[in-house]
Amino acid sequence: MKRKVMWSAAGAGLLAASGVAWACADFSCSPSWKLGSTSHDCASNAVLSPGNDSRVNLLFLLRGKAGLGVDAAKYPALEYESGGYGRNFVDWQLLNESLYPKPPRAEDDEGSDFAGSRCISLNTGTPAFLSALNANPALAARERSALGTARQRLEQTCRSDDTAGATWPADLSSPAAKAFLGYLQASDAFYAERWAEAEQGFAALAQAPDPWVRETAAYMLGRVNLNAAQAKSFDEYGWYEGLKTIEQTAVTRAKAQLAAYLKAWPNGRYAVSATGLQRRALWLEGNTTGLAAEYARLLGSVPAGSAEAARLVEEIDNKLLFAGDRPAAASGPLLLAALDLVQMRDPVTEEGAAAPGGLTEADLAAQAPAFAGEPELYGFVQASHAFYVQKDYRKVLTLIPDDARRSDYAPVAFSRQVLRGMALSALGDRNTGGFWRELLGGANALWQRPTVELGLALHMERGGQIAQVFAKDSPVQDTTIRKILLTHSAGPAVLRSAAQDGAHPQAERDAALFTLLYKQLTRGDYAGFVANRPLVPVSASKDAGLWNFTEQETIPVGLFAKGRWSDGYPCQSITVTAQKLAENSQDTAAQLCLGDFLRLNAFDGWNELDDSPDKDELGGAARDFAGKPLTREAIYSGIIANRAAPANDRAYALYRMVNCYAPSGYNGCGGTDAEVSQRKAWFTQLKREYPSSPWAKKLRVYW
Repeated sequence: MKRKVMWSAAGAGLLAASGVAWACADFSCSPSWKLGSTSHDCASNAVLSPGNDSRVNLLFLLRGKAGLGVDAAKYPALEYESGGYGRNFVDWQLLNESLYPKPPRAEDDEGSDFAGSRCISLNTGTPAFLSALNANPALAARERSALGTARQRLEQTCRSDDTAGATWPADLSSPAAKAFLGYLQASDAFYAERWAEAEQGFAALAQAPDPWVRETAAYMLGRVNLNAAQAKSFDEYGWYEGLKTIEQTAVTRAKAQLAAYLKAWPNGRYAVSATGLQRRALWLEGNTTGLAAEYARLLGSVPAGSAEAARLVEEIDNKLLFAGDRPAAASGPLLLAALDLVQMRDPVTEEGAAAPGGLTEADLAAQAPAFAGEPELYGFVQASHAFYVQKDYRKVLTLIPDDARRSDYAPVAFSRQVLRGMALSALGDRNTGGFWRELLGGANALWQRPTVELGLALHMERGGQIAQVFAKDSPVQDTTIRKILLTHSAGPAVLRSAAQDGAHPQAERDAALFTLLYKQLTRGDYAGFVANRPLVPVSASKDAGLWNFTEQETIPVGLFAKGRWSDGYPCQSITVTAQKLAENSQDTAAQLCLGDFLRLNAFDGWNELDDSPDKDELGGAARDFAGKPLTREAIYSGIIANRAAPANDRAYALYRMVNCYAPSGYNGCGGTDAEVSQRKAWFTQLKREYPSSPWAKKLRVYW
């Protein structure tokens, strides 16, 4: 997977590039509603798996190791781009917001200046510089003032302003003042990418009389050479060009300089940053083995419940699990498990880049010593390989015994049991439903219960038990899961019952009623529509729009009571139209009015209730509503072919059929596209056979 890398100059180590690594911040995401995938989806669930974001997997592993699990108090609020997640799925951003909430940022807060560049340290370093000036008694007041003003030149350099006319203070006489000036000049060279000049300037301050200048200059030497090492590694668009473009001699110098700094100042003000920069040096030289060992050490020391842990996980994901042209490596059970899951993915990612590499059963066997002391985790990784790669579902049952009756589950224990349930389902085991029901009792952490409910709902749908999903004692209570089944799988009886079930949210009931009325109307059950139309509440909305019932809270079920019926052709309410069709389904005037109802209320092109998910996804296995959806194209073509149809009806059908292609030239009425020659033939037929009709007079062109 190719990632855009932006090194921060803050010196806090390797900061991961934001907005990459499988995030979904810039588009709406609709995850695949199923359990178990070897292709990365745009969101993750509570089960450690190849399809999860690798960062989510590793953070769950880290928190579980510390006994924390996923113990946030509430589910994160979903925005537009994550509206399709329900409570089954989460992405990296939402997980961070849930586990490590931050106070809201002011609307005018645009974040740190120079974010994503080495200049980010400019403003954060200003207070330290000014404090050091004030703390040095050898500086005269005029020298302090002149040096404080001179630092402003660095900002001009960072903003690429013209500094040719700017001058440095010339009347500095004390050794301390000259040392501070030397520091500013070396910093200016650093920010302006004059690496050799910067290195020479900082090196000259090794014996500076001011302790702050001396220590900071020693630290900056390492930063200079790390930046010099990668100076030719980014193209004009900021994309990283690979290991071959790194200047390794500069990396070697940086490693020595950082080691020297840490030896002289083991507890210095930059010690944490210098240690992080040592990781960057390992990455730049392609030493993923050394980097993996360092990350394993850090995972053992970072507070798992802190935001620092999430930042470390993001760094590991960018620099180790997806190492680009460097060999993949891992050290310790947590990193090994995270990398193993990545290597169980499909050979090609969604972005078209090769996955890090296939994992064999022999590879896993060789890892046994590394998982010593972690038998549950090792067994889970082996079982995951058996499920996702080998497709040996009975082996999964051997590796993961039934443990579905705990009172709660840490991430690994929960993932083990869900994987067992998936294997039972794949084998068609008669105990599958009972297993999922038992597992519900301990699925208490965020995203766990909805995950188990999804497993149970998938099992029930495939077993022809849709009605049981909606029974009063059903354990499947997740609204999103129920909506998916209502809109895709349920038949009339279940929909009618769910529409009147006051124990569930109004959006769920409205989705059931809308689906019932729409499918009855478009599949020929006109009498059923007339019987159920009175169920529409007087207060029902007709203006909520048609997009995705799984996500939207307000369903426009009021369209069936207060929608538009006509804009020229004489039609009564859709209830009257349906009544006429119930009495005579060949009533051409009523058929045309049905077509106008669909057209005027924006049903053209909206196929959420007509298209099914894939068969391995929730809503894709059952079709309890008989009949095929009616299209306006079918209405018009049937009337055009009916020579016995009243002249006005046939003329209107021709008019509407031609207009199906206006103005795009594509069929907006459903069905198959007709060639331009056929559209011309309809146009000509209307003009020739019904020249005096209002529809022939109104139609001037064809498309």
